[in-house]
Amino acid sequence: MEAIIMGRPPVPTHLKRDKRLVVMLTDDESLMLAEAAKNAGAASVSDWVREVLLGRAEGKL
Repeated sequence: MEAIIMGRPPVPTHLKRDKRLVVMLTDDESLMLAEAAKNAGAASVSDWVREVLLGRAEGKL
């Protein structure tokens, strides 16, 4: 009998993100970033911030 696996498959080790960057924001700053992420079509503010910061660090933005 085949086992039933529920949930999403595990993330490959080389793609795991286990580091956190904590940035303190005001309510207005948080709303501004949320709106920018939404306007960019990002799945989440975290995804959008990661894309923007890494792009800037790599010299793409």
